[in-house]
Amino acid sequence: MDFINKLFNGKGYIEGITIINVEGEILFSAKFNNKLDTKDENYEVVGKKFLDIYENLDESSSTAYIAMQRGMPVYMENQIIKSADREPIEITSLSIPIKSGRTVVGAIDLSVSGNEQQALDGVEIMDEVLFAYNNVESLGHISDEARYRIEDIQTCDSKMLELRDNIVKLAKTDMPVLIYGETGTGKELVAHSLHNAGKREGKPFVVQNCASIPANLMESILFGTSKGAFTGAVDNMGLLELANGGTLFLDEINSMPLELQPKILRVIQDGTFRRVGEKQIKKVDVRIISSTNEKPAKIVAEGRFRMDLYYRLAVMVLEIPPLRERKKDIPLLTNYFISKYNNLFGKNIHKVSKKLYEELGQYQWNGNVRELENTVAYGVGMAEDHADILELRHIESRLHMLDKKTADFEDGDMPLTDLVADYERNIIKNVLQKTEGNITRAAAVLGVPRQTLSRKVKEYQIR
Repeated sequence: MDFINKLFNGKGYIEGITIINVEGEILFSAKFNNKLDTKDENYEVVGKKFLDIYENLDESSSTAYIAMQRGMPVYMENQIIKSADREPIEITSLSIPIKSGRTVVGAIDLSVSGNEQQALDGVEIMDEVLFAYNNVESLGHISDEARYRIEDIQTCDSKMLELRDNIVKLAKTDMPVLIYGETGTGKELVAHSLHNAGKREGKPFVVQNCASIPANLMESILFGTSKGAFTGAVDNMGLLELANGGTLFLDEINSMPLELQPKILRVIQDGTFRRVGEKQIKKVDVRIISSTNEKPAKIVAEGRFRMDLYYRLAVMVLEIPPLRERKKDIPLLTNYFISKYNNLFGKNIHKVSKKLYEELGQYQWNGNVRELENTVAYGVGMAEDHADILELRHIESRLHMLDKKTADFEDGDMPLTDLVADYERNIIKNVLQKTEGNITRAAAVLGVPRQTLSRKVKEYQIR
């Protein structure tokens, strides 16, 4: 309660509330002060992108986005926002991440009325009271537990069985490991398994996708910040300190800016680093696991990845073969996913038709295991409530549409945006037919919020 009192000291009331999902789509908006009005009414902005409404903000300046990226509340006084056809206004903003378990799924943004005398010469202030969280005990929630183990790698393929054996061997060391595999092959599953099979099991396991952070925020997120390093900076622990004693998994490290790569190299070499704006050298005991969805030799040759860092990270390399090269795994994975989505959708499917198995075996699976899982989930969702057999007809339309869109794209007949929109429209139309037009049930099958589906139905003029 003392924390809340300090935070809202001098504040009168909340002027506006906006809720967005992790994609930045507005799920709810309410404004109680006409200075916050946009050209759209509250209900008209629902379904639109937050950054499309406020044209002067981006992922690095919006408190809502920063809160989602850091997984903690962000408070800023004198933030300037501007919507289309409106004059810029100054607000005090408090953004709080929304979590499902340990996963950030969105943010709540509150516009708070304030005492104008609290501003310091018009400079934006990141209130350090909110960052009383910044210590090992309280910021541990940013760390993620390694959920998966070696036995969770479902396979009967010889290359994958060899990969599992190599995970056991490498887990006994503290050397860096680079995981290479196409999108959807299960790189994070391998990283979790490496952590849990070694002596760092039970210690912090911190995951950061390098492609999901704006370049100008990545350094402070990884290394932390020192108070006064820049306007609004506070003493803030980075992911390296949060992972101390455990593992830091840098997913899609091929997206890391070149200027940061020497600093990661130094951490690997001697475990030392500096927070942004700080001269003091800190030391951590962290194992670095990284992954790339592009061939390492390719990104080095193109100058997007430093060769010295590559050699440090690639002391041990684990390559995950694509699903099209291990098709013996398809029946095993199909049964695994059926069991998973039976529970989710309340179905009781325990058999697969021979025709379906044949079709799944012939398909190329460019999206790998993730695409297979999505296809099985679609089929289970489309199956009748009384069905006990998953049949080809349950997923045939999805497979044919995927094949058609791939062929169209290769022929260059349509722009990619049109192909995606056409595919999405057909999927939604098909699901709505199966659910007899019930938006709520269709949204559950598709795994999207009801508001999102309603907006898309209107956008695609689906009747």
